Amino acid sequence: MSALTILAIGKLKKSGGFADMDRFYRDRIEPFAKLDIIELKESASIADDTAQLLRRIPAGAYVVALREEGKRLDSKAFAALLGQQRDAGRSIAFVVGGAYGFGNVGESIALSLAPWTLNHMLARIVLLEQIYRGYSILSGGKYHHG
Repeated sequence: MSALTILAIGKLKKSGGFADMDRFYRDRIEPFAKLDIIELKESASIADDTAQLLRRIPAGAYVVALREEGKRLDSKAFAALLGQQRDAGRSIAFVVGGAYGFGNVGESIALSLAPWTLNHMLARIVLLEQIYRGYSILSGGKYHHG
């Protein structure tokens, strides 16, 4: 079973449906991967946020930084990335920044979720949905129709 960590600057608000969507996708990912979400308090500087993230990235993890300028993968290519790391026995750490982003976290790859800037809560939900979709693709599930 895969081990995933999402390191997120900022907390998910209970209002607006974000917590319900978070739980919805976490429950669907659970059969495929052990998922830990670590919320970190947004600090006054990008340097402090980056230092917090670096302290919490699991040793040996394949680090995926979510950045506006990152590479764009379609769902099948993202599923392949998840499968490659799973098959190699590596954990994956996804890094989601706050309002001002973050510095160098030594990522293995930088990915963009969309050509737009998303707030951290929405980015986290989109990431969870794509993780679920990716594992559904890998398992031959019916969730992905493309």
